[in-house]
Amino acid sequence: MNRYHTAARRVFLGLLMSAGATAMASSLILPSPAQLAGHWELHQQDQVCPLDLIENASALGGDVECASRWLGDTPSSWSPTPDGIWLMNAEGTGISHLNRVKEGEYEVRTKSGETVVLRRAP
Repeated sequence: MNRYHTAARRVFLGLLMSAGATAMASSLILPSPAQLAGHWELHQQDQVCPLDLIENASALGGDVECASRWLGDTPSSWSPTPDGIWLMNAEGTGISHLNRVKEGEYEVRTKSGETVVLRRAP
């Protein structure tokens, strides 16, 4: 009887872990560039830099010089990830990965320890 309970417990735990992994995988869906393209604002405390995520060629527009002061390099392109957005420099090197906090809001901690938040513009 004890073997039966042990086997049943293992099967149950296996199913439970499988369901959890499936739920986690389904929550990390890669958004398309079209879903993220548009007007955004990069915030650090009370300062704001307007940015445009451009769908074609994943270019970055707006006040990229303002953003470079916080990020340490000038972002020129972007790429969606399942859990956020990569901002890249002109050479295509990732300079900041903004983590998704909620729909329309992403954040990153800079090298200086400040939190920078990217929000979809109203």
